[in-house]
Amino acid sequence: MGDRAQTEKTLQEAYAARKRGDLDAIGRIFAPHARFQMAGSNASPVATKVVGAEQYRPLLAGMIKTFELLDYTIVRMLIDGDTAAVQWHAKIRSSVTGQTVETDLFDLIEMEDGRIASFLEFCDTALAARLMQA
Repeated sequence: MGDRAQTEKTLQEAYAARKRGDLDAIGRIFAPHARFQMAGSNASPVATKVVGAEQYRPLLAGMIKTFELLDYTIVRMLIDGDTAAVQWHAKIRSSVTGQTVETDLFDLIEMEDGRIASFLEFCDTALAARLMQA
């Protein structure tokens, strides 16, 4: 299997694991030293940047607990060498408010040795913040 095909397979597995809420599977896909960032201004409670499994695992666990991914569709996945861009649409339920919403997201991902080394997510931070408030 070529690098591009392997990257696509790995990313498909990552999104499927996120839908299942499978933190262990996600942890196997991310490199131990990976960077995870939710893009946004410092004014947003959603915007964050962490490095390494000791920081990204608790963050991802909280995201999985707070934002239940009911359904998703990968609209577009572009892969160029070790970099991938993923545009996706999701139906999400907040465990805090009980509200269900549909939204679009965009992820910029860097791969290293078949694992995610950097994950930068762009989302509607105002919507996410609202879904986090009881």
